[in-house]
Amino acid sequence: MTIGIPRALYYYIYYPMWEKFFNELNIKIALSPKTNKRILDLGINYSIDEICISIKLLHGHVKYLIDQGVDYIFIPRVLYEEKHKSNCPKLLGLPDLIKDSLDIQDSKILSPKIYLNYGSKKSREEMKKIGKIFVNNEKKIDKAIKKAISFQRLYESYLYKDYGDTLELYEKLSNLNTLKKKEEDCDLKIGIVGFPYDIYESYLNGSLLEKLKKMGAKYIVSNMLYYDEIDSSYDFLSKDLFWHQSNVCLKSGLYFLKNEKIDGVITISCFGCGLSSIYTKLLDIFNEERTRKPLMHIVIDEHTGEAGILTRLEAFIDLLRIKKGVGYV
Repeated sequence: MTIGIPRALYYYIYYPMWEKFFNELNIKIALSPKTNKRILDLGINYSIDEICISIKLLHGHVKYLIDQGVDYIFIPRVLYEEKHKSNCPKLLGLPDLIKDSLDIQDSKILSPKIYLNYGSKKSREEMKKIGKIFVNNEKKIDKAIKKAISFQRLYESYLYKDYGDTLELYEKLSNLNTLKKKEEDCDLKIGIVGFPYDIYESYLNGSLLEKLKKMGAKYIVSNMLYYDEIDSSYDFLSKDLFWHQSNVCLKSGLYFLKNEKIDGVITISCFGCGLSSIYTKLLDIFNEERTRKPLMHIVIDEHTGEAGILTRLEAFIDLLRIKKGVGYV
């Protein structure tokens, strides 16, 4: 039995937990490759026009896995990641979108409901249902769930302590305890704000993070901040936004704009994303009224060109260095 996991969307948030869970149950995982033109084209061809490019990519990755002959596709329905906060309606309906667009049987899609957070009682019960499909041993399944949750928390602890970004840590998942903090001698520090699946999707954003490294700039991504400790929005907003990931982006963006050690802020979002349009506008308003820090918005879709992103990045880095009095790129 092989379970296909698409390298898209929640892969960039919860993959360590999923990998650990299935490995503990001795279930083979087939991970789709990094996004390429073939997968992008599959996603565009098999999805509706109105959805964002991130969800189109999911369609492409799932179609690739189906063509490879996997037995199941793992697409969890992440309902809540924070109390009293919802997620994007399209993300809530991912399993249904995939079934309808690709004409897949219900039994082939594994879609546990994730409530509040990965450690909640309801989420554990949902994962137990998945485990029972493959293993007739409840104690083994319970043990696998506990180990998976612990491993996710271990991964996140390294993420928050600046041992690397998501992609860097994913390359070392099998030996996280050997990692050492990187000593970087950079004259610029930049805050990167956005949903993880937009920031770490290198094929679409022109390998933005790698380009920043080559330009000699250190970056901190919004998902590298411990969410519970960056709640600095209430002196600007009377209440939170309705969506969890938008709150993460807004609060981390406010943190970066206020932090004197951050020289500039870049947001990355998908064209047509309503949630992103709200938090980016709020960051614009806050920045104009209070901090006046260099802030650049990059919006991506299937037509985004790498050359255009590179030109904007070079101009932004030049601006920051001129502002600091240290010259050009």
